[in-house]
Amino acid sequence: MPVSTKQLTICDFSSDFENFFNQNQTNLLTLLDKFIDISSYIPHSFYKSYYRQFGRDRKYSLESMISFFILKNILCISSIDTMINILSLSSELRSYCGFFKIPHKSQFSRFKSEFLDDINNLFHNLVDYTEDISKVVNPFLSSILITDTTGFEHYVKENNPKFYQGFLSKAKAYKKVLSKTNDAINFNIDKHAQSHMPKSASSNKDSKLCFLNGHFGYFQKTIISTNGFGLIRDINFYEADNNLSIDLTPNEIKDIYDAKSLIPTLETFFSYHPNLEYKYFIGDSGFDADDNYAYLHEKNIMPIIAINPRNSTNKLPSKLNEVGVPLCPKDDSLAMVYDGITRQKNRADRIKYICPKAKKTRLNGKTTYLLNCESPCTKSKCGKIKQLTIHHNYRYNSSFPRDSLKWIKLFKLRTRIERTISQIKNFVQIRSLKIQNTKSLKSEIILACISQLIAFILLYHVKDDFKNPLAIKALAA
Repeated sequence: MPVSTKQLTICDFSSDFENFFNQNQTNLLTLLDKFIDISSYIPHSFYKSYYRQFGRDRKYSLESMISFFILKNILCISSIDTMINILSLSSELRSYCGFFKIPHKSQFSRFKSEFLDDINNLFHNLVDYTEDISKVVNPFLSSILITDTTGFEHYVKENNPKFYQGFLSKAKAYKKVLSKTNDAINFNIDKHAQSHMPKSASSNKDSKLCFLNGHFGYFQKTIISTNGFGLIRDINFYEADNNLSIDLTPNEIKDIYDAKSLIPTLETFFSYHPNLEYKYFIGDSGFDADDNYAYLHEKNIMPIIAINPRNSTNKLPSKLNEVGVPLCPKDDSLAMVYDGITRQKNRADRIKYICPKAKKTRLNGKTTYLLNCESPCTKSKCGKIKQLTIHHNYRYNSSFPRDSLKWIKLFKLRTRIERTISQIKNFVQIRSLKIQNTKSLKSEIILACISQLIAFILLYHVKDDFKNPLAIKALAA
């Protein structure tokens, strides 16, 4: 029996797709129209630069160009070509962007390459605006600064896996030649291949060879900072020496880069936002360096940084455990107990540790210590007390111990920046965009950060509970 079917035409498909797409995006566009006024966030200098470049007889307004990229990122559209095709099918999206005629792809490319500095100023304007919202929603999370390094791959031939395999094959052949002599014993194939790779891509000298995300590649190195929400506060394209060395492993080289990049990055950030203050700084072990601790202490920011086992320049003082907590003089298996910070006039701040067998309690309205030790090492009623001056060793003399519950809970918040980086990379979609120009890539990354901040503002207005302030996909649902 023949099956009754209906033959679809391209016109039917186009019409059905437009109805489906418009139905699912009407709510989003309504919310954007109601709560987001792009012009209120754009710096006056951006207007001057844009209209000086194109003159008064302009086809596309500045707000339209920015709205295009924000909408593209919130909807997670993989490329500009795809977004242009969707705009051609949806009159509602064209109307929101303010396009009577859809610009050519090259128009968006020129916009990114010519207005990088202005796009960056727009981003920092939004950082100040969203900072106030963050403090209203959760003052504690807004007092935390989390920083991490990452990289965005340039679209260059050197990032093809076959490129590295070519150097590896040559190194293996060279080892066979050396095998006839004793020189092959200490020959490392991987290090030899890595040391002979070009330091930058042939088509883009800004694309530098480095070890990021667990492998070698030609990246745009980036340092990103967020608050406790995971909301981006700063993005910096700081360049530091990341050359390969035959004496160091790739992870050790990356740690050196991370350690050197923190202070210049934070200095740049606070120059843009001198009024912003943070109580805690959270970073991985790559930032474990004495200079970073001293800098954060001067800024009155408490560092929550894991000890880097590869950092052997500062050896652990005697009678301290692996996280810098003093040990009992008579029993190395017992760590002393953290008892707060001692602050006195004209004296340096000190960390106070008490005997592990002493208990702090209140008797008759006064604080006292009860010691339960068969062989006390001092005649003091509260047992042994150890005072560690913070500035004598910033690295180990942290304001509260690394093995304390508070430190552990704070350090767990570091995963939020990793989710944020993943979200930004999902917006940018490097492999789909195939960007070679450095300015265009940086603009694309900053526009992705701007989109996150716009979505945060929108979620703040439409979500009553505000449990997940970065649930951007919920806006398009």
